[in-house]
Amino acid sequence: MNRAFICSLVAAVLGGTSMASTSDKIDMRQVPSWSEKDLQFFLHGSMSTEVIPEAVLRAFIKTYPDLFPTNDLSHLGLIPDPEFGWPVGFSRANVKHLGNLPAVGINCASCHVAQITHGDQTQRLLGTTSHFNVEAFYGSVLVATFKTSDPANMKRFLAAYLDEIEGQSDAKGRAIYEEEWNNEAKQIESVISRDPFGANGIKPGELYALSSESLKLDLHKLGSSDAGPLTTLAESTVKLFHNMRAALHVPDKPPEKVPPASGPGRNDAFGLLAASLLNMPLPYSPIKFGLVWNIDKRTWVHWDGNTRSPIARNLLASLGLGAPMHGKRGDLVFADVKRQTDLSEKILPPRYPFKIDNEAAKRGEPLFAANCNSCHGGPESDKRLYSVAEIGTDPHRAEMFTQKLADGFNKFLADLEAEGYEAPKQFGVRSTGKYWAATLSGVWARSPYLHNGSVRTMAQLLTSPNERAKTFKRGSREFDDVDLGYTDDGAYVFDTNASGNANSGHDYGTKLSPEQKRDLIEYLKTL
Repeated sequence: MNRAFICSLVAAVLGGTSMASTSDKIDMRQVPSWSEKDLQFFLHGSMSTEVIPEAVLRAFIKTYPDLFPTNDLSHLGLIPDPEFGWPVGFSRANVKHLGNLPAVGINCASCHVAQITHGDQTQRLLGTTSHFNVEAFYGSVLVATFKTSDPANMKRFLAAYLDEIEGQSDAKGRAIYEEEWNNEAKQIESVISRDPFGANGIKPGELYALSSESLKLDLHKLGSSDAGPLTTLAESTVKLFHNMRAALHVPDKPPEKVPPASGPGRNDAFGLLAASLLNMPLPYSPIKFGLVWNIDKRTWVHWDGNTRSPIARNLLASLGLGAPMHGKRGDLVFADVKRQTDLSEKILPPRYPFKIDNEAAKRGEPLFAANCNSCHGGPESDKRLYSVAEIGTDPHRAEMFTQKLADGFNKFLADLEAEGYEAPKQFGVRSTGKYWAATLSGVWARSPYLHNGSVRTMAQLLTSPNERAKTFKRGSREFDDVDLGYTDDGAYVFDTNASGNANSGHDYGTKLSPEQKRDLIEYLKTL
């Protein structure tokens, strides 16, 4: 997403650690080849997904506290960055089809930077699964666009929006706004009722041409019998919301059925992309955000080893999350997407930042060799792929990603046109029907466990599947250094009985004694 920004992190390369202005730590040993500019770009650089004008998002936050209960979006699991003005993983750019207004989108860091706490210690981890509830974020934005088609909501929204772009109104200004709204109320209601979602006279997916002036209050139209300034602005706002939805491949119609909630750190990424880019709806198959470290050592990435290069996945993500499509042409800055991808391939696993019982870890090393290393050790080749029948974990993702779907993505990437982009010379997406056994470096930072995030802690993973917790809460950043994972706290309740959420299988190490399990967990902290 294209963002011009000043990052809130100031490098203090002392002891290999960069210190943010908020005193939260990033261990720069994870990215020894990065410069300070690289770090800033990873945290706030663009992938061409800017899809929500800043003034619109701030007005939504003021207008709909039920959808946006926190001003800094921390309720969504995002990490606030006061210096940048938006959370870690947000980018900023002026966008033509959004009236050239400065707009925000998300990048890799939104899903792959996590903040954990342990007592009075705070650590930020690069490349791991974040706590971001991405579906709730976009869902709230889309619901807000639909709700604002109601004239009463439009009145409240435009008051907040004008405060953002014109400056905070005083009592006199609010009185003038109220008077002018009353004067134009019938005009406004008529305009909105004729086309509440901006769908008339434009094909699905096409974009209105909007100028920055059309999204400001034109005081020259005060007293006009044709269309007053608020009527004109309301009409332009409806069209702006259409453009936002079109860039996200969302129809100009509220959905009849609300999709399942994946919760923090998860989504049905390929299902959403298949529906939006290929028009190929699929059964719901949630997975947790993947691990972005040691990527340069792998030929195929993702939980099922389905993508040859992260650039293909990131292009699909950019085009699914705000970069518009015009036929086969993607409206994105390929160089920015590639830079985000290149940086992500240089992230190393995080080192365990808390105390380790070295004697217990020594006892755990042979237990690791006997119970874990045969699947998770050795070269990063297809020998690491295991069938669902063999490991017994939830089958939805492995079964959902068929060769037909892979062929669809391969054709999409072969036909895609974008400045600087060259179609791959060999297919980059495949179906394996299996799951990948990742190297366990940094496994302490991978909670919740399994591809769908259905097991809260390592201690639970080492428990017989039928004895694992059937429900637990997600959203906590507090790290449990005994059981290895996040504490059972947060607003989202993870139900392992729901479709795609099974916590079955992977019963390796479950027959160890309690003492042996503790020793094994202690050893895993050293990886």
